[in-house]
Amino acid sequence: MALYKRGKIWFIDYYYPPGRGGKRIREKVGPSKEEAQIVLSERLKDIRQGRNPELRRLPLTLFSDHAREVVAKHYANKRCHAWAKLEIEANLIPYFGAMFLTAITPKHVSGYITHRTAAGAKHGTINRERAVLSKIMSSAVQWERIHDNPIIRVERLEEVRGRVRFLEHDEADKLIACAAPHLKPIIVTALETGGRKSEVLGLTWKDVERGVVYFGRTKSGKGREVPITPVLASTFKELSKVRRIDGRVFTFRGRPIKSVRTAFDKAREDAGLGDDVVFHTTRHSFASWYVMRGGDLYRLKELLGHRDIKTTMIYAHLSPEHVQGAVTLMGRQPQIGGHLVDTNPHLEDLVGSGSGL
Repeated sequence: MALYKRGKIWFIDYYYPPGRGGKRIREKVGPSKEEAQIVLSERLKDIRQGRNPELRRLPLTLFSDHAREVVAKHYANKRCHAWAKLEIEANLIPYFGAMFLTAITPKHVSGYITHRTAAGAKHGTINRERAVLSKIMSSAVQWERIHDNPIIRVERLEEVRGRVRFLEHDEADKLIACAAPHLKPIIVTALETGGRKSEVLGLTWKDVERGVVYFGRTKSGKGREVPITPVLASTFKELSKVRRIDGRVFTFRGRPIKSVRTAFDKAREDAGLGDDVVFHTTRHSFASWYVMRGGDLYRLKELLGHRDIKTTMIYAHLSPEHVQGAVTLMGRQPQIGGHLVDTNPHLEDLVGSGSGL
């Protein structure tokens, strides 16, 4: 049992069953001696435990070839996956491309995370790249090119969330006022429904006919309904005066609107809003206004189409009940007659008007 190299490729050589009479097996591993040693140790472990190591032998497939096949089969013609396709070509293939799938270990994945961190990538960005990499490797398991997905043994990086940027009502009014005529109803719809840009732009008149907005083209793939507000009803009524044959709600010069980036950037600039305001800010604004008016988070989860309540919880700090509920747990508790008062009195009842607070 040994390692040997031919050209730039390392091979392993062993017998199964071990000893005389066993079948000699030569297996091509790859350009790394370290990986060849790891594979050989795995084969020897199989032999010691009575398993046929040949059952673990897999076809050698380069990461670059497999990743591009995944793009063609899973990410083709999907605009929402444009970012994933870019990351695969720009970062994942340059790092893993020359490696065989069978040679990629959790150690290599950790090395990639360290590499991207050193390059200045944010934790959230790296976690999304890790998710794309996991999709690639899980496809390799499904297609029987590797046995296990090494990504599941590498933890996600902890993300520090900043405060959610949402529009104050006067900012929203300015943004709408400064928007081009074809953009105004789109912004109103986003603010009144919390819909994502792709969801809003994809609406047809059939989606808004039953007193609700039905989002069928969603990120999760699961449709959801949002009630139509009076403001939105007025907007749709005005738009319905001119309808396209194909049924799309939002059009420009007779064609469906596919992008609003340029128009939105101009409206934001004219409204005097900062670069931190993007189209997705309308979704944050919808959610923030809802919670600040006392809306419950579980209903908001359904309105936004979140899979996990943890995602919706980023708006919890805006809830009046959430903030006021902490008062009973803060500071020294007031006492009357030597006994703690188990109530939540208002601040003005505890502090005199001349306190200077």
